[in-house]
Amino acid sequence: MPYSNIEIWITFFICGVLTFLIRFSFIQFANEKLINRLKEVFSFMPASILSALVFAGVFEKGIKSIEVSNIKIYASLFALFIAVRYKNTILTILSGLLVVWIYTIFKTFV
Repeated sequence: MPYSNIEIWITFFICGVLTFLIRFSFIQFANEKLINRLKEVFSFMPASILSALVFAGVFEKGIKSIEVSNIKIYASLFALFIAVRYKNTILTILSGLLVVWIYTIFKTFV
């Protein structure tokens, strides 16, 4: 069912007002206690987002991805070891990529 122009504009206006009110509420009603709590909660977001991306990449075929020939499992385990040992995000990512690259190069020549 097609919508009229006025219905679309009213929808845009309502969405804009709601977006403004949500953002304005953080400015208007913010206090130091709330801000500190939000900072604490948001500090966990990068780790959770990265974990979700890693698991989606490693186990992209679901349960069928858990097999000995899946190099991504070995790369992620090595990267996990580097992360725990050195606590460096860049080094962790590079080490996982390095394992995959070395495996790919080795596989093409053998």
